[in-house]
Amino acid sequence: MIHNLDGEYIPSEKRKKILLIGDDIRTTSGVAGVLRDTVIGTSMKYNWVQIAGSLSHPEHGRRLDLSEDTNNHAQIKDSSVILYPFNGYGDANFVKQLIEFEKPDALMIMTDPRYYYWLFQIEDEIRRKIPLIYLSIWDDLPYPHYNFPFYASCDALFGISKQTHNIHKVVLNKGQVDWKEI
Repeated sequence: MIHNLDGEYIPSEKRKKILLIGDDIRTTSGVAGVLRDTVIGTSMKYNWVQIAGSLSHPEHGRRLDLSEDTNNHAQIKDSSVILYPFNGYGDANFVKQLIEFEKPDALMIMTDPRYYYWLFQIEDEIRRKIPLIYLSIWDDLPYPHYNFPFYASCDALFGISKQTHNIHKVVLNKGQVDWKEI
């Protein structure tokens, strides 16, 4: 069972809504597991809408409400978790439509940023409306300097580990992290 990550409960009608793009949280990938834990663990503080990516999603084009299941896992009564299954991770038009329809307060992505070329092509348009957040995991060296434009285009860049945090700092030309800083 996953519990509230920070102990703070906010009534559903007062919560910020986050548009999440990544692996369908119902699947078994490592990215899906991290996203699922994040959604369930913060469902008492944020409302979630996910573009639920999969290579060839059998439910593509549907809108699914997972609020009741999330309530059971999070032990609350008023979560809001909506999934839009999609082949791949979405496209520019779909994201623009969801931003207009769902009115999220932020957009958050997770997985290799090279899957989001199309998103970073419209990042300026998105960021004029809502912040772009990247929950990143990149633990392998050599340093992925080719990710610089992706990292630099985000309003918030979160590393899932000390190694990922170090990689972000090096790629963004901010020097190597002394592990004692973290």
